[in-house]
Amino acid sequence: MPHGLSYPGLKCVLENLEAVKRAHIIGRSRGLQKIDKLVPLCLESFYIANDRMTINKLWITCDNDEVYLKMNRKTFSRQISESLRRQYEKVGTFLDLWKVKDPCGQVEMVLQVNSLEASSDFETAVHFIDPRSFPLKTVVTVPEASIFDNQVVTFAETFNLNIIIDHLLVTVENLKKLNNKTVVVKSFWDFRIDIIPLIEYHIETEKDIRTTFVISTGDNGFIREKLREFKQAFGKYRRNLNGLNERFLPGVSRFSIPINDKCRINVYATDESKKGFYNLFVKPVLEL
Repeated sequence: MPHGLSYPGLKCVLENLEAVKRAHIIGRSRGLQKIDKLVPLCLESFYIANDRMTINKLWITCDNDEVYLKMNRKTFSRQISESLRRQYEKVGTFLDLWKVKDPCGQVEMVLQVNSLEASSDFETAVHFIDPRSFPLKTVVTVPEASIFDNQVVTFAETFNLNIIIDHLLVTVENLKKLNNKTVVVKSFWDFRIDIIPLIEYHIETEKDIRTTFVISTGDNGFIREKLREFKQAFGKYRRNLNGLNERFLPGVSRFSIPINDKCRINVYATDESKKGFYNLFVKPVLEL
């Protein structure tokens, strides 16, 4: 008769199980329930908001009477327990329901993650992340007053800033604080970004710019207007950039702007209109 798995063996199996399948198995084994909280979850994605939660491909919503689960186009519902009903009525949101704290007030549920997307309550979401996860590969969020001072944002490999406020200004002082490899600013709204003053700052200080900025928008006119501003500021640095394998936006200028003896910045726009947007690239290039 085969022997049961040791704890290291069980830990290895549980840690590599897809999260929803693992929950299904754990719910049917009291023995595994005893060690479940000791073994980190393996998650492709985890989303939690006021009214819903998503674990990989499983969607969970809740009201005062039932919990609804949707996966693979199938929806199930379960009556909510009286104790959970009282707790949910007290806190009012999924997010607060999951803020389980120990007697010292620290959040007990922490997650090791590669990426974070938080459209609101960014600081709250960060509290759920195991410190060993930092720096993150990707952070996606919206502009808030303190977002450019948050080290979780400024040291992520890629920072995606989704503009949801009309006529927002992203200042040069904000941009100077970013240490990311790539910053993507995406918007379908009218907004301003001090990218030209940022380049002028680097030219003046001869300080290397290590971040690639991508301004992504569905507004073709915005991209063309921004490149006209580049032409006015850096017209003598217009270049064809024919060596780049890109789908350039036709009829607009491209630039290669020297910063110092070791670094220059290529500026160009690409046409991704089939996907519903256009990109303006401000990309540092090391001199050979």
